[in-house]
Amino acid sequence: MNEKTLIDVCLATYKRPELLADTLHSLTQLDSEGLQIRVVVIDNDRKETARATVVTFQQSAPFEVVYDVEPVQNIALARNRALSHVQSAFFAFVDDDETVPPNWLTTLIAAMLKYDADAVFGPVEGLLPADAPDWARVQPSFCRLQRATGSLLEHGATNNVLVRRSALGQPPLSFDPAYGLSGGEDADFFYRMHHTDRRLIWCDEAVVTEHVPTSRLTLKWLRRRGFRSGQSFVRVFVSRYHYRKKVVWFAKKFLHLVGGIIAVPFVRLISYPSYVRVTVRIMATVGQLSGLFSRKVYEEYRADRYK
Repeated sequence: MNEKTLIDVCLATYKRPELLADTLHSLTQLDSEGLQIRVVVIDNDRKETARATVVTFQQSAPFEVVYDVEPVQNIALARNRALSHVQSAFFAFVDDDETVPPNWLTTLIAAMLKYDADAVFGPVEGLLPADAPDWARVQPSFCRLQRATGSLLEHGATNNVLVRRSALGQPPLSFDPAYGLSGGEDADFFYRMHHTDRRLIWCDEAVVTEHVPTSRLTLKWLRRRGFRSGQSFVRVFVSRYHYRKKVVWFAKKFLHLVGGIIAVPFVRLISYPSYVRVTVRIMATVGQLSGLFSRKVYEEYRADRYK
C-alpha cells in the first residue's frame, strides 16, 4: 500500500534552453505525494544546446533526470527516443515551452483511474505577451480548448498527456518519422492507438500553460499554421477514408473554400478578429485540399525556419 506510482515525464526540446529551464523548474513544484517522478529530456539539436541547462538542473533536481540527444532533427524520432527511455507503467509528455501546475500529474492520474483510460489529455492555455493585440486574445490558436472531463477522443496531442505504457501494445506503437518536420506525428500516433481499441479521454482540470512568443502574433504565422494543420489533417484522417467518402469530403471542402473567399471582404469590414479567423480557416482548407492532391508537405519545423 505504501508503494509509489512511478511516472516518466518526457519532453523533447530544440534550441529553447531558457523556456526549457522554466518547464523543468515547474516540474520540481509538482505534488509528488504517492508518486516517484523521473524526467526524460531529449535534445533534438545535434549541437546539444540544451545540455548545459539540463546538467545545471540535474544538480538540484529532486528526481532523476535523463538527458539524451537525437541528432537527426525530427520530432517523431525525438519522441521515439524518449519512449526508449521509459521504464515505468505510466508516462507523460509535455512541451518545452510549457509550465505545469502542482496538481498536473495527480489530476491526470485521477482521471485515468476514474474513467479506466489508456491516455488522458488536458488543455493548454496560451500566455500572451502584455502587448499582444486584442484580436490575438480571441483567436482559437491561443485560447484554451474546453471539453467535459471524461469525454472520449479519437486522437490528441503530446503537449499535455498521460499514457499507460501497456497501451502501446506489442510491438510497441511508435511515432511516424514521416511527420518529423511537418508536425502531426502526435495526432497520427494517438489516432492509431484509438484504432487498437484503446480508451482516450479528456481531463479539463489538468491545465498547463504555454508561452506564446511575439513571433506567432502575426497573420503570416497563423495562416502558415493553418495550412500545415490542414495538410496534417488529410494525411492523418482523410487518407484513411473510403474513396466515396473522400469524394463527398472534397465537395464539401471546395464549397467551404469558395464561400469563405466570397465572405472575406465583408467580414473584414465588420470585424477584424473574425476576419483573422476566417482567413486562417481558408488557409487550413487550402492545406487540406493541397494535401489531397499533392505529396509536397510544408515542413514547419525544418531547421532553417528557426533562423
